[in-house]
Amino acid sequence: MADIPGIDEPMDRVLLAQTHGTPQWSRVEWAQQLLLHAYTHSSTKHSAPILTAIAFINWWEGRGSKAHQFLQLALDADPAYRLARLSDQMIGSGMVAGWNMDKDRAFRPSGLEAS
Repeated sequence: MADIPGIDEPMDRVLLAQTHGTPQWSRVEWAQQLLLHAYTHSSTKHSAPILTAIAFINWWEGRGSKAHQFLQLALDADPAYRLARLSDQMIGSGMVAGWNMDKDRAFRPSGLEAS
């Protein structure tokens, strides 16, 4: 997951969106499409990691509510998946992805999402 934004910084900083570098948003969007495709072809018992990665992408893009929904799906698929549980607690506490605190690094929707 930490490789998705294309930033060469420590994994924990990338996952928490606390980097000095700017994410390659087109790469992030492509990864989300790939993960959604993988999810549609995975069995429920193997979907928690995929759904958690999709949740992180949504959180990075400033969509905390949508991220929470994906984490709930991940926990439904595997209630013992710790990364989903910890991520849901983090996002549920109101933590905002650091990239969204800087207008030059924040995600800007394009296409139909921008309207």
